[in-house]
Amino acid sequence: MELLTRRPALPALTGLRAVAAVWVVLFHYREEILALEPALAPLDTFMRAGYLGVDLFFALSGFVLAYTYADRMRSFRWRDTGSFVRNRFARVWPVHVVALHIDVVTAFLLGTLGRTVEDSRRTGAAYVENLGMVHYWVSDRPSFNTPAWSISAEWFAYLLAPLLFVAVARLRRSSTALALAAASYGVMLWIFATMALPNGNLENMFWVRILFEFVGGMLLCLAWVRGGARLGRLAPVLPLALVVAALVPQASAGRYWMAPALGLGVAALAASGGWVARALSLRWLVAAGEASFALYMVHWLFEWPVEQAVGLATGNPWLSRLVLVAVAAVLALAAWAMMVLVERPARRLVVRGRGPRRDDPAPTTPQPVPVAPQPELVGLR
Repeated sequence: MELLTRRPALPALTGLRAVAAVWVVLFHYREEILALEPALAPLDTFMRAGYLGVDLFFALSGFVLAYTYADRMRSFRWRDTGSFVRNRFARVWPVHVVALHIDVVTAFLLGTLGRTVEDSRRTGAAYVENLGMVHYWVSDRPSFNTPAWSISAEWFAYLLAPLLFVAVARLRRSSTALALAAASYGVMLWIFATMALPNGNLENMFWVRILFEFVGGMLLCLAWVRGGARLGRLAPVLPLALVVAALVPQASAGRYWMAPALGLGVAALAASGGWVARALSLRWLVAAGEASFALYMVHWLFEWPVEQAVGLATGNPWLSRLVLVAVAAVLALAAWAMMVLVERPARRLVVRGRGPRRDDPAPTTPQPVPVAPQPELVGLR
């Protein structure tokens, strides 16, 4: 029997989740923000690239789940797979379904329930698909709570993850893992370059973006924790990628060329103890990262009231600034409430309901894995 050791937590990656979520919020509310405060126009390029925050999330997801589970799930066992899927379900479904029903009520009040408005489906079929988190598998048209398309994509990756962990069970060489990660991103970019619509997206190929970025993040993690790749020296990649996104419109412009840099930035950040990792490990930023999923899931539920508030405040500088601050405060409060009242209690309920297991630690702690700690993991806090 192999000796189990507990891997250190990676607080910088939790802080990075906050950055990714806020980036997506800025992307969705870019027009409203600039209408309220035109002086923020220099941030327009960065906000336009905010859709890449989802790609950052996908890479983070693959990396963190590999860090947590890959060495524990090298062979397929139904019990471990059931535990993994149950944990993932508890992580995303309760918040998703509460946000779904808030949007159902909003659609009813606005008279859009049962119809497709502005290419967004508010139909009975879309509702049932959302309950099963398969809405993006069935149609690439947005539905209730538009950002929840990525939850459907994540759910697809979660169901595949136990098989992916088995597939890479014997992978140990860092060079092989890095080459496969590069190939994963390369295939994704090739598909987008050859098959994308004029708007940069794929039609009826929902799996491409999540699968290749999730796998890319997973392989980068294994190159580090199993292969000993010294990725920490590449820590500047992430801030540099964000600077490029802020200054060079062509770096994003609805495309995904920056996704590999973001995935590599995740791995480099995890392996680094430098100033970027220390900054993202600050307590308040880690706390924000813990609420990032809730923020992502609730922020677009306020689309209609925000539009109304912006319409009333436009032209009045002081009122516009007040509205901008109020919107930020409301989104933060709503995310905190969703995390505290829905996300955390639901996860505790699922863990308590299945009974204790000696080899299954609490979801808020790093998982025990059968490998020795890597030298580059030291001093991350």
